[in-house]
Amino acid sequence: MQIEFTRPPMTLFHMPGLHPGISYLGPAPDWIMRPVAGAEIRLFAESDDDALRANQQNAIDRQQERLLTTVMEINCAPVVLENAVFSKGAGAIDGRLWLNGAAGGRQRTRFDQQNRADWRQSRLHWAFRRARNGAELPLPVWENRARGLPVAIELKNGFNYYHFTAETLGCLAPFVGDESDQPIRLHLPQDNARGFVMGFIQAVFPTLAPRIEIVATSTGYDRVRAHYSHRHYLYQVADPRIRQAVEQEGVDPRWQDHIRSEPLYRKNVAMASYDSSLRALRDHALRQVPPGMVRRMPRLVWMGRDESGAARARGITGAEPLLQALAGRGFVQVAFEHLTPIEQIAQMQAADVLIAPHGAGLANMVYAKTGALVIEIGTRQTQQHRWGDFLPQAHVSRCRYDTVFADVAGLSQLSRIPPVSQGLLGVHVGKRSARRILDLVDEFLSETGLVQEPEASMARNS
Repeated sequence: MQIEFTRPPMTLFHMPGLHPGISYLGPAPDWIMRPVAGAEIRLFAESDDDALRANQQNAIDRQQERLLTTVMEINCAPVVLENAVFSKGAGAIDGRLWLNGAAGGRQRTRFDQQNRADWRQSRLHWAFRRARNGAELPLPVWENRARGLPVAIELKNGFNYYHFTAETLGCLAPFVGDESDQPIRLHLPQDNARGFVMGFIQAVFPTLAPRIEIVATSTGYDRVRAHYSHRHYLYQVADPRIRQAVEQEGVDPRWQDHIRSEPLYRKNVAMASYDSSLRALRDHALRQVPPGMVRRMPRLVWMGRDESGAARARGITGAEPLLQALAGRGFVQVAFEHLTPIEQIAQMQAADVLIAPHGAGLANMVYAKTGALVIEIGTRQTQQHRWGDFLPQAHVSRCRYDTVFADVAGLSQLSRIPPVSQGLLGVHVGKRSARRILDLVDEFLSETGLVQEPEASMARNS
């Protein structure tokens, strides 16, 4: 599937309600988005370099201003696509790119990268306005039998645990119990799926596992079932169900402007929302945990990282004093790579406090206990380029999500931050960041009344 991103947007992107080829499988959803309870979010600037700490704090101030005070759940629904092609982790309908969830977001990013000129961006905005004004409502409902149709789902790649968990795994939920023997194909750019992909599918969706196929070749379908996130639909269709959601009493009024002014606020919307597929993933996963397993897991956890295998080595420096202090408070170090998928889910449910350097493992926040404290240790690099990626998982679990921005490992001058294009570096835990983390832990333990037996050194559960 060759895509020329300089094509006029109306011929490049599929606009639901304006272009045919997509139908709801089953009744049309009653809602497109709705306000929900979310996570409690806090950020802390704790570099040991005064100038860098000031830059961190300035960025925090801007980030906090951007955060909408109302969290929205965006509905996902099974659909039938006609004349569709899935290739390289994306889908198209009648030759137009299908803007679906995170996969659609990546196509939008590619468009922006190749269409930076103001007139090209204006043409995109005009196309979305035309789609909103001309879309037919509601979208059609598929009236024929669909159990004989295969299922196609986008997968960014087969090696990144974050993208698999955050974007793809929950999309399987609508097809549980459909009594079909048709294949469920995960379409990705290269045949590089690692073992965790099938491991988590077998653990969370055991009845679907025999039907899963990993497909790295372009595949065309006359008709195919798929899973549709309404995330881009928000900007493509003037659906009254969207207006009803953002105009409810108590909803942050900025939601109305953010929907109308796309794409200026697309990132803000992403940070204050999650797809219903994530909630479905959490619900299905927690039901698979055997009774009693959670009670046997540690409650105060340092999420370690085994970098001896396939994981990309980033490293963490300066953490030993912090680990010793945490051990004295009863923390256990857990390498999640050494746990089975069900054990990982159970451990997230067991943990009252979990601390982790920035990494894909924080996608497991989707399984966290409601009200638990999760502390991410980031850097100026992650603050500039990655912060916000885990907010949907935090909002689904409704945990308390704190981020402490420490220093970048391996720098002689802490304020000289290399661009992320040179590689995402590890975390250096300095005096300020260690003190802040311990203060947050002590505050939480005091507030909740949790008491753990102290250890002489950081215990390991591997």
